[in-house]
Amino acid sequence: MMKIAILTIGDEVVSGKIVNTNASYLAKILETNQFKISKHLAVRDEEEEILKGLAFLYDNANIVITTGGLGPTVDDLTKEICARYFNEKMIFIEDVFNQIKTYYEKTKRKMPSVNKKQAYFIKDAIVIPNDNGTAPGMIYEKEHKIIINLPGPPKELEPMLHHVVLPYLKDKWDIESLKKQYRLMNIGESDAETILQPLYQKYTSIKIAPYASVGVVDYMLSIENKDNQSVFDRCCDEFEQYLGEYIIGDWSKTIQELVVELLRKNNLTLAIAESCTGGMVSAKIVDVSGSSHVLKEGVVTYSNEAKMKRLGVLENTLIKHGAVSEETAREMALGVKSTSGADIGISITGIAGPTGGTKEKPVGLVYSAICFNGKTQVYRNYCVGDRYKIRLRSTMLILYKLYCSVIKTL
Repeated sequence: MMKIAILTIGDEVVSGKIVNTNASYLAKILETNQFKISKHLAVRDEEEEILKGLAFLYDNANIVITTGGLGPTVDDLTKEICARYFNEKMIFIEDVFNQIKTYYEKTKRKMPSVNKKQAYFIKDAIVIPNDNGTAPGMIYEKEHKIIINLPGPPKELEPMLHHVVLPYLKDKWDIESLKKQYRLMNIGESDAETILQPLYQKYTSIKIAPYASVGVVDYMLSIENKDNQSVFDRCCDEFEQYLGEYIIGDWSKTIQELVVELLRKNNLTLAIAESCTGGMVSAKIVDVSGSSHVLKEGVVTYSNEAKMKRLGVLENTLIKHGAVSEETAREMALGVKSTSGADIGISITGIAGPTGGTKEKPVGLVYSAICFNGKTQVYRNYCVGDRYKIRLRSTMLILYKLYCSVIKTL
């Protein structure tokens, strides 16, 4: 069986200055495409450490994917050290050099001379184009070993993985398998796993793999033998029976993409009033191409004065019930819908912590509201985690509630 190892190169990763999200992302995507990950390893930007890392990983892997070290600076040594490992020389590729120059021209900047080193590759290697930066990747094979070099920035790595690396691997190894993806929201991984226990026991030949992140639980169901189509279909049907109320689709679209798509399809506009999330809900919507067709405005009314001035929340409501309350969330949603003229108004107010909580209103208490089609629905939730995770969980939850609300109303 083909095995893949991941080698992350960079002092900042080893020292803990940044979190190694690349390895997690690579492993998830590759595993869900039926490629087995054998090991993860992180090493510093030091030649001998990288060489030792390659030797260690190739002991039980056919392929090593590296991330990082493809920049123009003196400590970006990944390609050069891989060439040394394979006892090969680097050659200059004029076409790649011209592509890097063109990238700089598009940004109206002059290319520094140090970027020339990014146009050197092992002879006969496959160059992976980088449309989002100046560091092309590389694929090279020798003596049944394959090295794949990818850059560190996720916005560069991820497109290169999907557009070049995955097609390359799939073309090289024809994996006969069946698979289906599900994306769940409004349920935790532990609860989902508890519900699915009968399925695990009944379909032992089918891999049911969860991949949890904040606010979302993804599942991949897969089986290697395509001859088991009927068994696989039955398993998927039962999975949907068990967890159907939480399934929002597959992995192809995020909840914010689904929301924007749904609102655009039905010619609906949205206005957002935020407090504890500080604009995070609006930012998620704006991340989606085409959001200008649906988002009228987003306001961060953090103080009580802003809630009264911008949204028309009554002073008496704030005095009697507080900023974090069902009543305030309701008036915020009504206010932003009214002042913006949008079809839908949503609001969110809560205590993100780590301070500010009380016995009656603890850290993590969040109220959100949706004003749509003549009705205003308010939701009370308790979110766990640090300040960032509470804000993110709250954001994901209101987007999920909005999606469900519009689906049920139409």
